[in-house]
Amino acid sequence: MRKAASVSQIIKRHLVRMSVLGSVLCAGLLYMAYELSVAESRWGEAASLHDARPAAISRLRHELGYGGLVHHYLNTILRPEESSLEEVAFGIGGVESALKEFGALDISPLERTALEIIREELEQFNLALRALEEGEFTSMSPERTYLRLGVTPDRMAQAVETLAMVSGPREGDRQDGQHLLGAFEAAIGLNGLIHHLKVYVLTSDAAALEAANGALTRARNVLDELRAVAMTGTEREAVRIIGRTIDDYARGLTIAAEMVAEGVPAREIDKAIRVDDVPALSAYETLRGFAIARLNERTREVGAGLVTVRWLALVLIVVFLVPFVLQFARVCLGLMKAVPSWLDQVTDIADSLAKEEFDRNQDYSGLPAEFAALETPFNAIRRTLWFRREQAVEGEAQVDSFAAENDQLSGKLATVRKDLDEMTARAESAEARAASAGTSVDMIGGVIESLSQGVLATHGFGKLMFWNPRLAELTGVPLGWFTRERTLKELILYLATRGDYGVGDPTQIADRVIKTIDRELGDGVYRYDQSFGGQFVLALEIVRRGDGTIVFSATDITERHEQAAIMREQATSDPLTGLANRNALDKFTGSMFRHVERSGKVAAVLALDLDGFKPVNDAYGHGAGDEVLVELSARLREEVRDTDFVARTGGDEFIIVMLHLEDIRGAVRFAQRLLRAIEVPIRLSQGVEVSISGSIGVSAFPQDAREVDELFRKADEALYEAKGAGRNCVRAYGDLNAVKDGQDAVEGGKDETPSGLRVAGSSR
Repeated sequence: MRKAASVSQIIKRHLVRMSVLGSVLCAGLLYMAYELSVAESRWGEAASLHDARPAAISRLRHELGYGGLVHHYLNTILRPEESSLEEVAFGIGGVESALKEFGALDISPLERTALEIIREELEQFNLALRALEEGEFTSMSPERTYLRLGVTPDRMAQAVETLAMVSGPREGDRQDGQHLLGAFEAAIGLNGLIHHLKVYVLTSDAAALEAANGALTRARNVLDELRAVAMTGTEREAVRIIGRTIDDYARGLTIAAEMVAEGVPAREIDKAIRVDDVPALSAYETLRGFAIARLNERTREVGAGLVTVRWLALVLIVVFLVPFVLQFARVCLGLMKAVPSWLDQVTDIADSLAKEEFDRNQDYSGLPAEFAALETPFNAIRRTLWFRREQAVEGEAQVDSFAAENDQLSGKLATVRKDLDEMTARAESAEARAASAGTSVDMIGGVIESLSQGVLATHGFGKLMFWNPRLAELTGVPLGWFTRERTLKELILYLATRGDYGVGDPTQIADRVIKTIDRELGDGVYRYDQSFGGQFVLALEIVRRGDGTIVFSATDITERHEQAAIMREQATSDPLTGLANRNALDKFTGSMFRHVERSGKVAAVLALDLDGFKPVNDAYGHGAGDEVLVELSARLREEVRDTDFVARTGGDEFIIVMLHLEDIRGAVRFAQRLLRAIEVPIRLSQGVEVSISGSIGVSAFPQDAREVDELFRKADEALYEAKGAGRNCVRAYGDLNAVKDGQDAVEGGKDETPSGLRVAGSSR
C-alpha cells in the first residue's frame, strides 16, 4: 500500500504549476479589466447620445419653436394671406405627440407640473385657432389681432426651460454635438431669436427687443462651439450656412428697431426683414444626420469591445482557469487522502497519553496476590464509571439550563398575554371613537365644501389631508389634480412653475416660499395677499396647529383689490380723458430718462397746446369742449407707440414723452403727423362739426438738458415760439439756440449767416 504524502510534499509538488497558472490568469484578468474600462467609457458616450430625455426635449422645442407651432402661429398673424391655418393645427398635433412621448418617460413631479402647464397653454392655442378659422380678425391689423387673441408663449417657454434644466446636461458636463444642437434650437426657436423678433415686430415692446438681442448672442456662441467640434468639411460648411442666416436675422433685427421707432406698421416691417430659412434648415438637418451617425459609430465600438472581452474571457477560462482548478482539485484530493492517517496517529497518541495518566494515578502494588488478576477488569469498570459520571454531570447541567430558559419563557408569555389584552381593549375603544368621529367628519366635510372660502389642510409640509372645490376654483388648479398622494411642496411647485410667484428657477422659488411660510408660522398666524392664475387675488391665512397640521384658508378679495387699483389709477390719471396726469408723468420721467441714458438712445419731450379750443367752449358750451378733449385724447393714444407716454397737464395742454429714439428728427416727424391727426374735424353730439389745430414744442434728452424740469421748460419755450410763429406748427428747442447764436454773431460783426427756425407743418 502506497504511503500517504505529507502536507509539505503535496504543496511542494504542485506549487510551481499553480503559481505559473495563477500569474498568467491574473495578467489576463487585468487586461480584461482594461478592455472593460474602455468599453465602459465608450458605452458612457453612447448612452449619453441614446438618452431619451434630451431627444424628447429637442423634439418638443422643435415642435414649439422654429418651424413649429409658435413660429406658424406668429406667421399666420403677420402674413394671413400667405400662411395656412392647417400649419398651426399640425403644429398643435406635433406638440401633443411630443408631450405624450415625454410623459411616457419616468418623470419627476417638477417635470409633470411643467407638462401640465404646457398642456394648459396648448388649449389656449386651440381656442385662438378656432377664432382665426371663424374669420373674426380678418379685417384687423396684425398688432391688434395679436393683442385681441391674447395668446403668448411666455409661460409655455418657461415650462420648456424647466424641463431642459431638469433633464439637460449639468454645468461642467461634456457638450457633444447633440446637446449643442439642442442649445442652438433653444437660442433661435421658442424663447429665442426669431420668436422674440416677431413678438417685437407685433408689439414694439423694448423688452422683446432686448430678449432678441440676448438670444442672438447665445445663438452665435453655440455656433462657435459647433464650429469647434465639427470634424468634416461638410459639417463646417453647414455651420457657415447657418451662421450666414443668423447674420441675416441680426440685420433684420436692426432694421426692425429703426422701423418701429418710425412707427411703420408690423406687416411692412415683416416684409422688409423676411429671411429665406430653407438653406439653414437643410444645414441644420445635415448636422443632425452627422450626430446620429456618430451615435451609431459609438454603438458599434461598444459592441466590438464587448466581443473582445467575451473572447478574452473564453480563452482565460479554457487555457488557464480550468488547469488551475484541476491543479487545486488534485491538491485537495491529496490532502483528503492524508487526513485519515493523520487522524489515526492522533488517536493512538491520545489513547497512549490517557493510559499513561490512568496507570500513573492507580497504584496496585500493595494488594494481595490473589487480587492481582482483578486489576484489568477493575480498571475497565473504573473507566466506564468515570465516563458515565461525566455524562451524567453534563446532562444535569443541560437540564438546569433548560429549566431556567423555560421559566424565562413563561414570564415573557405572561407579559405578552397581558399586553395583548390591553391592546384589544384599546382597539375596541378606538373603533367606537372612530365610528362616532366618522359622523362628525362627514358633517364637517359638508360644511367645508359649502364655504365660499378655499380651505386646505396638510400634514405639515407633506401629504394633503383635505380640500374643498372652492380652493381649486380660486387658485386655478384643476380639481382633479388634488389627491392624497400629493404634497404641499408639489402644490407650491406647481404654482411656481406656472409663474404665480415670479420668474426664475421653480424649484428654488418653491423652497423659498416654503421657508418663508415656515419662518412666519413660528410667530403665529401668517397672513398675506397673493394673485393666482392671473384671475383672483386671494387673502391667505395660514395656521399651524399643535399636532403639526397646517390649515390654509383663502378668501377672494379680487373686487377689493381692483377697487384699490382704480383708486390708485384715479390718483395718477385724468378723470375726463383717462390719460395720465402730472403726478404720473413725474414718476414716469424720473425713472425712464435714467434708463434711456444707460441705453445710449435719445428721448424727447413734446409739449402740445390746442389752438382755437376756447372759441369751441364759448360757442357750444363746456360739454362740447369735453367731447373735443376726449376725442383728441383717443387720437393721441392711437398715434403714439406702446413705449411712449401721454399725459394731460392742463385744460388743453398735453405732454408726450418719446423714448428709444435714434435722434430728434424722429420726434419732429411724429409731431408733424400728430398735427395732421388733430386737424381732422370732430362731430359733436349736437350735430355740428368743429375743427381745431395744435402747436408743439420739442426738447431732446440729453442734448438739450439732463434734468426733467429743465426739459419741460425748454419744451414750453419751443411751444411758445411755435404759437408766435402763427400756430399749427412744430418748433424744436435746438433750432431756437441755433437762431440765437446766429443773431449774436451778426451783432458781433462776424461774417456768419444765422440758420433759420425749422418750421414743420403748415401754418394756418
